[in-house]
Amino acid sequence: MWTCVTLPSFSLFSFLFSLSPFFLPQQAELIDRTLAIVSGRTITLSDARTTLALGLVEGTSVDEAVVQRLVDRELMLREAERYQLPEPSRDRLEADLAAAEARAGGEAALTRVLLAGGFSRERLRAWVHDDLRIAAYLQQRFATDERRQDLIADWLSDLRRRAQITIFEP
Repeated sequence: MWTCVTLPSFSLFSFLFSLSPFFLPQQAELIDRTLAIVSGRTITLSDARTTLALGLVEGTSVDEAVVQRLVDRELMLREAERYQLPEPSRDRLEADLAAAEARAGGEAALTRVLLAGGFSRERLRAWVHDDLRIAAYLQQRFATDERRQDLIADWLSDLRRRAQITIFEP
């Protein structure tokens, strides 16, 4: 013989509702945010913070100017990648890496900055390597004279027009 036990629905509901704080997120935590997309390549908030902390990009805080510098860097890198540039010298690469470490405040501080930004030492090395390739490309393409900065600005403006760029609020 079957026996049916009926529980008051209100008490079951109350019990389940009382457990909800244990299963619902209390507060959303921002892990990272996209600041810009340049022809499919993403620039994130952690990229901006890390490069600022290491002095790889000029600025004091993540603002529109810093995002624009990172967008410009990405455009220049894409252009430099189209050409067979000589590899940067190992000595120059090591010197620039040492300078980034010094700006961070030493090896331990560099490790903390890299961890906070989700960078590895390999990614830092690749970033500095790319910066040196960009510098070599600019040196090769634009003569060092009084018009150089204007020519580079015009060229960047043209690259911006040709690229697909989406910039989000920093």
